[in-house]
Amino acid sequence: MYKLSLSTSGQYISAAIFEEKLVSSSIFKSDKGSTSLLLNQIEELFKKTGIKKKDLDAVYFDNGPGYYTGLRIGLAVSQGICSSLGIPIIPVNGLDALAFAAHTSHRKICSIIDIKRNEFAYCTYNPLPGGVAKATEPEVITLDNLEIKISEDSDKKLLVGNWDLIDNKKILNDSNTKLADPRFVTAENIFNVGERLFQSNKYPDFNEIQIEYMREPDVTLPKENLVKMVNFYD
Repeated sequence: MYKLSLSTSGQYISAAIFEEKLVSSSIFKSDKGSTSLLLNQIEELFKKTGIKKKDLDAVYFDNGPGYYTGLRIGLAVSQGICSSLGIPIIPVNGLDALAFAAHTSHRKICSIIDIKRNEFAYCTYNPLPGGVAKATEPEVITLDNLEIKISEDSDKKLLVGNWDLIDNKKILNDSNTKLADPRFVTAENIFNVGERLFQSNKYPDFNEIQIEYMREPDVTLPKENLVKMVNFYD
């Protein structure tokens, strides 16, 4: 059976189909989230691979933190697909996904995701064999506070995520900090964590899924308007 993985939390929108390994993926840059663009992207993946929608076993989606509109679109599309097919939806935290992608490092891992208003979601992790463990709780942080945290932390560390959006030379040139990939969350990153959650049955019920915004949105979009835009038929 196949899994569909989605990431819509930032400037890059990505979708991918997996069996045990990656079958096909696509990614594009979009400053504004678009339900139609995401649905078209998903449809193109099915056409390209010849896989039927009814063969999906689950959908893994990036449930934040990140951009409000993109997250809402990702949730609405995932819920539309899963409700129509009767399959589970697996929410994956983007900070966790970034850290897991870098878990083979021996350094502390610092995940950072842009949430706009010159603020970032931030969390640190310790690498473990086959995974990571949170060293701190996720928090919203300004660049000034991030500079303080980075400069006062003498540990060797990786900075992953949206560090390319940081305009602060003290952070980017810190001697104990290595800038590393991934620079943004992708559908592949989401799958790698989501598959473990799915196989271990560690995911919430359909109606209990929530997006992890980590701050109040700039604009509130009625959920029903997004849901009405999502149609998913085989």
